Amino acid sequence: MLCFEHVSFTYPGSEDAIFRDFSLRAEKGGFISVIGESGSGKTTLFRLLNGLEQPQEGSITIDGTPIPEKKNFASYMPQQDLLFPWLSVEQNVMLPMTIRKQPKELCRKKALEMLKKVGLAGWEKRYPRELSGGMRQRVSFARTLCAGGELLLLDEPFSALDSITRISLQEWLRDQWNHLEKTILFITHDVEEAVFLSEKILVLTGRPVTGLTEFEVPLPRERTREMLLRPDIAELKEQLIALLRSEATE
Repeated sequence: MLCFEHVSFTYPGSEDAIFRDFSLRAEKGGFISVIGESGSGKTTLFRLLNGLEQPQEGSITIDGTPIPEKKNFASYMPQQDLLFPWLSVEQNVMLPMTIRKQPKELCRKKALEMLKKVGLAGWEKRYPRELSGGMRQRVSFARTLCAGGELLLLDEPFSALDSITRISLQEWLRDQWNHLEKTILFITHDVEEAVFLSEKILVLTGRPVTGLTEFEVPLPRERTREMLLRPDIAELKEQLIALLRSEATE
């Protein structure tokens, strides 16, 4: 579904390249986590995917079509929920559809369906200030789904939450993905989070990033947190941590 071919990118005015001759492939319907040390290019990867930045060399395609020729193929969820405080929950979720000037009643119907899916039916008339952090993130996720697109780009969406809420939302997101026909790219600094959520983990390597190291997660689609205690999973986590440490010291 997603293909980076020999991509090179440097921010304007900078002498330091972020990516150089970088390639990546992601299959449709997968849950893929991208990890790397701070400043390794994870967020830049998403900016390139969103079309917010253009590579100086190489190509980025979705289903064989260059990114500039695609519309509404991806939805983006940032670290902060970015809900508008003056809009109700329902209005926040409707926003991406409203911007595309879809019929109001259709927008409202879809927003209510999404809120039901994320467990927030009955909260549609509330305002962000009335919600907990976890609830706000679920509203943000519902809005991301309403934006359309088969590819979901989730940029550390749980990083600002307390540990218990974060664990709860990890389990919730995994369950949501099991019932969605979506491809998810998930950025995180948390190795255990990446292992629990993903089918595959990609570690960005090099300065600038010239490649990646790929790890398959040997867990079933239906999984529990207790599985993280398995010896093979503990070994995988140690491999990932060792690789991240080696990248940080180079």
